[in-house]
Amino acid sequence: MSEPGGRRVQDLERNADAALEVHRDDAMAMVSGTLGLLEEACAEAAPDAGPRVYQLASSIVDLAGFFDTGPLFEAAYSLCDISDRMIQTEAWHWPSVQVHAQALRLILAGGCRTGVTSGALLAGLKSIAQCR
Repeated sequence: MSEPGGRRVQDLERNADAALEVHRDDAMAMVSGTLGLLEEACAEAAPDAGPRVYQLASSIVDLAGFFDTGPLFEAAYSLCDISDRMIQTEAWHWPSVQVHAQALRLILAGGCRTGVTSGALLAGLKSIAQCR
């Protein structure tokens, strides 16, 4: 880069993004698997599952953060936020977690695209987060 005629930062960034994009399908499959574990946790509704829910949501945030997943990242981050607050206050509310899991599944099935549907889902999650 420092040599005359070297690569520009924009070119390096574009090449890095293209190399990362090759792994998108595998990463989204991992997100789907993690989401399946979250759905299982919701079905069990164990009273001590709060840290597990946070860990699963955090894993989704970690994977989604490498790609342009817009609403998926936002929904998973919202779940991290509400689960952390529920753990701290010891006031667990499984329906809030279930709604987040369903929203995540719908956003993932929709290709993580930003649009009217994902906007409505994120607005609903925001209202849940404000109530918690």
